Amino acid sequence: MFTINGKALSDAFKAANQAVLPKSPLPAFTHVRLVGRANTDSVRLTGSSGYLTVSAAAEATVDDDVDLCLPADKLNAICSLGADSVTFKDEKGKVVARAGRTRMTLPTLPGDIFPMPKLDGEPEAVFDSPELTAKIETVAFAIAPQGRVDKPILRNLWIECDGEYAHLVGCDGLTMATNVVPVIPTAFGGTVPPFGIAVPDAAASILGNIGADHFEVHKGHLLASGRCVQIICTLAPGRYIDWKRLLPNPDQFVTFSRDDLTTVCPLHRTFDRVEGIIRMEQDGKYCSITISSEAHSVEADVELKQITLDSHLEASFVGSQLLRLIGQVKTEEVSISWVQPENSPPLSYLLQDGSWRGLLQPMRV
Repeated sequence: MFTINGKALSDAFKAANQAVLPKSPLPAFTHVRLVGRANTDSVRLTGSSGYLTVSAAAEATVDDDVDLCLPADKLNAICSLGADSVTFKDEKGKVVARAGRTRMTLPTLPGDIFPMPKLDGEPEAVFDSPELTAKIETVAFAIAPQGRVDKPILRNLWIECDGEYAHLVGCDGLTMATNVVPVIPTAFGGTVPPFGIAVPDAAASILGNIGADHFEVHKGHLLASGRCVQIICTLAPGRYIDWKRLLPNPDQFVTFSRDDLTTVCPLHRTFDRVEGIIRMEQDGKYCSITISSEAHSVEADVELKQITLDSHLEASFVGSQLLRLIGQVKTEEVSISWVQPENSPPLSYLLQDGSWRGLLQPMRV
């Protein structure tokens, strides 16, 4: 049937296997489909969960047409052998894999039972964006986990395009993270129409892991491809929240040393394990950071690097949420900014680093 380099097989399997389910009443979803044509130089491995399909091409010497499904766990075992090459042959109606001195007989399913996604009509938008998948992790941490919020749409990565840029948004109701990347029309002189799509969190994570630079938005699906890999995911229905309205236009800010925040703030895990509350109160050019419970407490006075003339930071934050935002700021200094209403406390606080924005609601105490 075919012979393939061991590393090429392993790399293609690692990509396709990210969509495979560990258990399923439908056997195809626990298998990887292998397709190749005689006298060609590649085979394609495809895994699917029904909602997400990942396929990866790998160089191979193909002697006969191949279209079959192999159990993902068996393919994983073959890859783990680390053989220089693996040969798959049909011997008396059974598939035999030879990897070095190891010979394995494998159960198979016919390839045509594997459910492939159907893309309806022409794509609504086609574009290139080499930076998009690399930026997913900068906002994905803010996506609402399953079962935690009453708005299912927040369990998705929102991608909104204005024709020139794609905005990536994650929000769980208390924190929000956004980033922006340019989009490039694939056709010379073409344009990218505005659109907004909700990518399920699991699919977004795999997109970020595998990477892609070419994208096609279809009705109900997103197709992403790059480096011999293709990803097709089912999009979630519904319209996202008006996230742009939530971003403030700050009129006050204070700036901390990042080292000071990353040294003091993690202490909430030790000194307030129940609620993990971090309280900040500014006094001139210094800010008191307090973490306390009934039994013990810690208080640190840190010097502020910059402040606005009338700024007075006084707020309490959930420690884990604050640290997730601080973790996305890579500069030596971290600024927290806000809009100060006349007769009420600020509704939210903003952190930023380049094109990234992080929004955090304070605790109401």
